[in-house]
Amino acid sequence: MLLEAKNVNKGFRNQSILKGIDLSVDTGEAAVILGPSGAGKTTLLRCLNFLETPDEGELIFNGKTYRMNRMSRKEIREYRLQTAFVFQSFNLFLNKTSLQNVTEGLIIARGMDKTTAEKKGMDALERVGLASHRDYYPHQLSGGQQQRVAIARALAADPKIIFFDEPTSALDPELTYEVLSVMRSLADDGMTMLIVTHEIEFARTVSNRIIFMENGVVVESGLTKDVFTHPQKVRTAEFLKIESGDRF
Repeated sequence: MLLEAKNVNKGFRNQSILKGIDLSVDTGEAAVILGPSGAGKTTLLRCLNFLETPDEGELIFNGKTYRMNRMSRKEIREYRLQTAFVFQSFNLFLNKTSLQNVTEGLIIARGMDKTTAEKKGMDALERVGLASHRDYYPHQLSGGQQQRVAIARALAADPKIIFFDEPTSALDPELTYEVLSVMRSLADDGMTMLIVTHEIEFARTVSNRIIFMENGVVVESGLTKDVFTHPQKVRTAEFLKIESGDRF
């Protein structure tokens, strides 16, 4: 198992958001977290990459165990160098080109020389279909193209896992399609991904594993085909029926 989280708890202002979450993601899996708004999905993802510090929990990643609320800056850096995060809102530098956005972290955070970084950056842009847009600035790109640059930035870091936080939530349907197509390609290539999304059809056809959350707990977790065809919890079945428009 590449990533295993146990008993993850997180609260804000005396309100409990995550209540003893357990989950696991194996190498090569595309795991999707589903659930209604307010379920704690994004908070969980941010805790798993230490954009938020959990109040409690244990993380086992690539064979090493971490106490999530007691990790040192060195341990967090060590861990983050093996992961990548794709945000809802792209988080690109507005004054840098597509290629510069991809290479900035490689050069500044990882100490990579510019020539090597640019080679890796171009390879990543090629993978998301944007090599010809290397010199475009964010304002010259559509939302879907900006998100694909953000995915290229994640890929260029050669992560063992990529966390996606609702990567299409800010996009209209046409642009959503192009981003999801890139993610389908990554899944086909065996990229390990943990994805928060409301795209039910994408979850059904692309993911290996479904994690259904509500009210800060995991209601159900299992192989995608099992969860969609024979959900074990009534609430899971209700959610999938509503979100998929009664198609499943």
